[in-house]
Amino acid sequence: MNDIINTTTGAAALGLPTSRRLFLSALPGLAAASIVPAALISPNVAHAHPEPSLATDTAHENTDLLQAYDRLVAAQSEFADATKALDWIGDEWRHLWPLAPEELLGGANAHQNSFEYLKYAERDIIGRFLFRDTSVLTKRLAREFREQNERQCFHVHTSEEARKRIDELSQYTPKGRTEKALVRNRAWRNEGLAQWKQRLELAVAYEAETARLSEAAGVVPAAQRIVDADAAVKEASAKISMIPAFTHEGLRIKARALQASGLFDGDPNTPGRWGEFCRFIHAVIGAGEEAQV
Repeated sequence: MNDIINTTTGAAALGLPTSRRLFLSALPGLAAASIVPAALISPNVAHAHPEPSLATDTAHENTDLLQAYDRLVAAQSEFADATKALDWIGDEWRHLWPLAPEELLGGANAHQNSFEYLKYAERDIIGRFLFRDTSVLTKRLAREFREQNERQCFHVHTSEEARKRIDELSQYTPKGRTEKALVRNRAWRNEGLAQWKQRLELAVAYEAETARLSEAAGVVPAAQRIVDADAAVKEASAKISMIPAFTHEGLRIKARALQASGLFDGDPNTPGRWGEFCRFIHAVIGAGEEAQV
């Protein structure tokens, strides 16, 4: 559960589509709140909506391909329903989800952290980044920062992190060239130990409460439902790619299956090879839709 992370910057830079990838990468938040297995969050997913119906003239199309397309449509419909169900949990339990104690807050802009540290960003019950009001954080934030950033997502120190820091400080032996320097370094070590011990106590309580709420809300099974639906979409899309098409409608089915994979659902105006692939897929689908008019 702790190996899920969210990143789309690299894909966007390469011209790759980010909608489905973004959705399937947000689970790190769920992991950070000790909630879910691996894959989700953003309603804008390539297969979040069922495919449109086929043209009526499919009498000459490969029956196996038509049946495979029906399975793809059903899988996409289930994926959309599962996504809505998880979003419902997020909205329904929002008022019960606690903010992390201020003493546990680290740096701001945690939602923009590197891949490795995104799991420490504060999240809501279903793993979405949580942006809190900065106007009340008068002790930790300068007025200018609060005025320029009315809401911010913060790093949240975990019990694991606190235990690591306590262990490091406990093994640290203060030194000093003078008695004054030695006293100062000892005071720094002792102050750090006291601070991290307090954070550990707060983190343990916070993590226990968020885990309790997540279990009560049924977040894990709801998220697993999305994972299973996503796997079904991938399986249906892969099978379609291996079944011969007999007509133009069959080619349209294959194009939609590729689009459902999330690889070619990006902006057709994207430069380079990915843009070419996207334009080709859109052209095949568009030709089939024009034929129905």
